[in-house]
Amino acid sequence: MQLPCACKPAFIVAGLAFLKPELTAIQFQSMTIIATALILGSKFSLTQISMMWLRERSVSTLSEFLSGGKFSPVEMQRLHLLNMRDTYKIERGYFLIDDTMKHHTKFCKWIHGAQVLFDHALGTNLKATCIVFLYYSDGGLIKFPIDHRIFYQEESSMVWRRKMKIEYKTKNDLALEMLQWALDNGFPKCMVLADSWFGVDPFIKGLKRLNLGFIVEIKSSFKVRVPFNEVKLTTTGRLSKKQYELIKITHYFQTINESRICGFAAKKENGKEEKVLYHTKIANVRFNSISGTHRVIESHDPVAQSTKYLITDQLSWEATKIISTYTYRWAIEEFFRNAKQLTDMEGATVRSEQGVTISLCLVSWIDSLLHLENWKQSAAAGLTKEPLTVPSIVRRAKYENLEAFLKKIDEDKSYVERWILVEKKKMDRERKKRSELVDLGEISFKNAA
Repeated sequence: MQLPCACKPAFIVAGLAFLKPELTAIQFQSMTIIATALILGSKFSLTQISMMWLRERSVSTLSEFLSGGKFSPVEMQRLHLLNMRDTYKIERGYFLIDDTMKHHTKFCKWIHGAQVLFDHALGTNLKATCIVFLYYSDGGLIKFPIDHRIFYQEESSMVWRRKMKIEYKTKNDLALEMLQWALDNGFPKCMVLADSWFGVDPFIKGLKRLNLGFIVEIKSSFKVRVPFNEVKLTTTGRLSKKQYELIKITHYFQTINESRICGFAAKKENGKEEKVLYHTKIANVRFNSISGTHRVIESHDPVAQSTKYLITDQLSWEATKIISTYTYRWAIEEFFRNAKQLTDMEGATVRSEQGVTISLCLVSWIDSLLHLENWKQSAAAGLTKEPLTVPSIVRRAKYENLEAFLKKIDEDKSYVERWILVEKKKMDRERKKRSELVDLGEISFKNAA
């Protein structure tokens, strides 16, 4: 049995106050009610949300609020971005870029954004919504989603797409669009970290145009330009235009003998031994498919027997610094996990673009507020404390709700009666009565001739 919501956490009400210029008082109240219920364990369904507040409503009302509300998602996202920028006084950090899927099983033809996509984690095609996220991290406690974009396929047979004209943009274009938007709204130029799906020439060129440093994973199929030892001539004796040969990056690093070990040093105070994580090789090369000279690191995990290749524009960085910096990208993976497991991101099954956008925004805002609360508690009164995990902040909110709930039981008899009534109503469900089959009479068929 789940405890009902007895109060709104103070950090939710105060944290979402940036939305007040864009929302009416009733809309703001509804937003805080939904956010509180999601944090305290409700699914993205108004039936469950309203039960947690001991007032049952229909599921369609949630869709109506998210889809039909007269507010601007773009302006709300801008207010959130400015609030985070000014609260933390952002000066430097990392832009993290990745995409995730919202998996759908039932009625997906009528869920906005649902497409037939290939899930590389599951290794199969499924019906889902693909969202590209731009996330910020300072490499420590400060973390929050900046913006997101829904990715639409160029062609789709889904029912909801038949009469809609949507401008097709690649995931790279969507990511660059969000980066430009963040910079236009006063964010400093941060280093971009992304996985191999963004390790392509158009994206790298876009980062250079925005004057942003980067560390991006690339695929092992890339080829390196290696100069010939001797000048190459054409059959007519003229100087050949291509004074290089193309070698697959995996073969290229086999020719490099120097290798460094990267890992954790031994700690004598607690008896921990030295731990080797990666064997690394590094070189400055030119690729055939990406213009310019870049620093590339080959990182081999001897335990998992896996190898990754990272590319950066920082031509003087050592391998340890490149790998250490790239590990900050893990923060966006933690966001995806928390968004799906803690705030039920995949449970929002609304039918309009605005509804899907607001539900994704709400999940993002909740993540921001949870990290903000962790940051405040860790740096309270100027004393640095060990940071907590996001699930720990959620458990603290549930504990505070438990205290408020016990207090209400002692002080408010009507609250207890209402709680008992709601629980009783959802306790028993009657089986559908079996109807007897009867003979309804003869059917007469007319001769078609």
